[in-house]
Amino acid sequence: MRRCESSQGFTLVELLVVIAIIGILVGMLLPAVQAAREAARRIQCMNNLKQFGVALHNHHDTHKAFPAGALAFLNNGTPVAKGGAEPGRTAVTGGWGWGTYILPYMEQAPLYDQLGPNGPNFPASPTSLTRSVLSAFRCPTEAFGDLHTATAMGGNGSSDGHARSSYAAVCGAGNGANYNQDQLPEHRGIFGYNTRTRLAAVTDGSSNTLMIVERFWDGGDSEQRRGAVWVGKAPGGPNGAGNKYATLVRVENHPNWVVNGLNNNSTASMHGGLGRSTAGGGDGGQVRRGGMGTQSLLADGSVRFLGENMDGSTWQLLGQISDGQVLGAF
Repeated sequence: MRRCESSQGFTLVELLVVIAIIGILVGMLLPAVQAAREAARRIQCMNNLKQFGVALHNHHDTHKAFPAGALAFLNNGTPVAKGGAEPGRTAVTGGWGWGTYILPYMEQAPLYDQLGPNGPNFPASPTSLTRSVLSAFRCPTEAFGDLHTATAMGGNGSSDGHARSSYAAVCGAGNGANYNQDQLPEHRGIFGYNTRTRLAAVTDGSSNTLMIVERFWDGGDSEQRRGAVWVGKAPGGPNGAGNKYATLVRVENHPNWVVNGLNNNSTASMHGGLGRSTAGGGDGGQVRRGGMGTQSLLADGSVRFLGENMDGSTWQLLGQISDGQVLGAF
């Protein structure tokens, strides 16, 4: 008897159908995988800010004040007077920032001791210590290098610089707010040049006042998104820009200074993607905008994700420590 044999296999049509189904499934799954990864990165970014909150309050408990946003000295070594007229960008040397002064409270005491931050002894150029990459200062959503090579931040424009950071301290809010805090007291923030702000001075309430926000670097030596460095404010740079933007940021109800604002130095994050390029603000060039909002640390230690479409007046009030105004929902 002859055994009945049947051939098995896919026809071309069946193979094409299977490939099409697999393609559809991959197309459906990839966005979900990417969204899950971004959610994890966003949680890590939030944890970074929570660490800052604990460290800043530990600093306050020890020294009875929050650290300065940055130390600032004139070229002759004289400290810049808090509340005095801003001395100009090129008149101020580099200085240690708030990121350096919280190192002992973030399990980085050996690094702090080796840096030896003592008044005006900020290094004129990056060192092996200031190049130390600290994961707590890095938002994992950012994909650029470990060192902030931009000349505005103390780098050489191509291959060397201080270790970068994704976070800046809020120096104040409103028209005229600046890093030396010579504006009206009610417009001042917790941080600025040579500040020692006590929690008691935050009369608007610690849950209604910003401390630290995100700001990403665009990865180049440009007048685009400048990001930050953790060690302090760099000397020099184009127009002395490093004297201001390395550790501090202002907020305001103005298109330049809202969340993901048009100014190159406004708070901006990459959560949700880079978004679009648009002209305006800052130095007048093309400004790469950020994602859907920014992770923000409040003075009570809580972290909130604030969307780029939040009310501008509420955003401005969050940056002020003693404006006495009623804050809207956020």
